[in-house]
Amino acid sequence: MKTLSSIIGAAILTTAFSSTAFASSPDVYVVNFRNAQDVKSQQLDSQLSSAMAIAGVNAEEVVIDTTTAAKWEKGAHEAFDRDIVPVFNKWVGLPGFAAVVDANSKRVIGCVKAGASATQIADNLRQLSARATGRATLSRVSNNNATNCPAAHNVDPAS
Repeated sequence: MKTLSSIIGAAILTTAFSSTAFASSPDVYVVNFRNAQDVKSQQLDSQLSSAMAIAGVNAEEVVIDTTTAAKWEKGAHEAFDRDIVPVFNKWVGLPGFAAVVDANSKRVIGCVKAGASATQIADNLRQLSARATGRATLSRVSNNNATNCPAAHNVDPAS
């Protein structure tokens, strides 16, 4: 009887953890490219957490911080764990913006730049997240801080 209850308990526990992990997977990653000494990074950092809360979207912030070698390496691991290494490679070392990445397809949907208010960033995140989940809507919101991503910072010299 003890073995049967252990097996049932393990099955329930496994089911609970697997459904929690599945339910918590984000629709988008908000990949924050930052450096503590960069003014734009400081501006974006001050607004991004609030914006994500206001937006109410299923998003996860991934921080790519190049302030120190250890943080740079941690950011590389974060990108690897989420299978977004090409995004990391494209912009690592260029701070002050966040790339919004579809968590399923791993493609960049758009970017959010420093200088916008938390409300503006939240509106942008809602729009970009809607694209990732297949609920894109026509919007009249116009903001120069949304969707325009910077040029690639790291280019293969052989190409």
